[in-house]
Amino acid sequence: MMKLSVLLIGPTIMIFLGLIIFKSVPITFILFYGWLLFVPILLYFRNKSIRWNRKKHLNLKSFTVGLISGVISLVAIYGAVALLHNLVFDLGELKQILVEWNFTGSILFWLIIFLIFINPVLEELYWRDVMYKRLIDRVGAAQTIMITSFFYSLYHLVPLFSIFAFPFNFIAVIPVFIAGLMWGYFRYKLNSISASIISHILADLGIMLVYLNYIL
Repeated sequence: MMKLSVLLIGPTIMIFLGLIIFKSVPITFILFYGWLLFVPILLYFRNKSIRWNRKKHLNLKSFTVGLISGVISLVAIYGAVALLHNLVFDLGELKQILVEWNFTGSILFWLIIFLIFINPVLEELYWRDVMYKRLIDRVGAAQTIMITSFFYSLYHLVPLFSIFAFPFNFIAVIPVFIAGLMWGYFRYKLNSISASIISHILADLGIMLVYLNYIL
């Protein structure tokens, strides 16, 4: 149980160390994505049951569900910010925070590309495959989806506390939790993570479009 707790809270600790202690996006990337990459690799060599079956996960139905839900998520994210950005955050203060976090300069392009294409893959593999498989036989599908969605949402609170003022920082994490529930449901219903990866990529694209159009 202790090992499972560490696996659930570990990503949040990495985000906290990177953004709050070191105040650096590049360092946060190293800590957070290092955890999401190397922990599953270690578990992979220790437990064959977490191995990814490419043929099972890649199919037309999963692709279609991921594409449709992803487009809806992208439009919802961009549309909500377009309507409410003057209300929920101060652009000048937000730009200053991003400069302090080193989310700027010559590496900015690569950070954006990473967040759009690599982040969704690593997060979905971690939460909707590795952690899903460790929980599903212990607590069942419903609780597995709830638990993975909660801890997936938890580390999003760390940057949201800096970006948004109260109570919008708490409100902003609700869509993250809902997305986690949706992607967890896809994992359970389709027995595949390809739908959640595709949907997640498009959702993150929406966030990056917000950044490029309203913040940069």
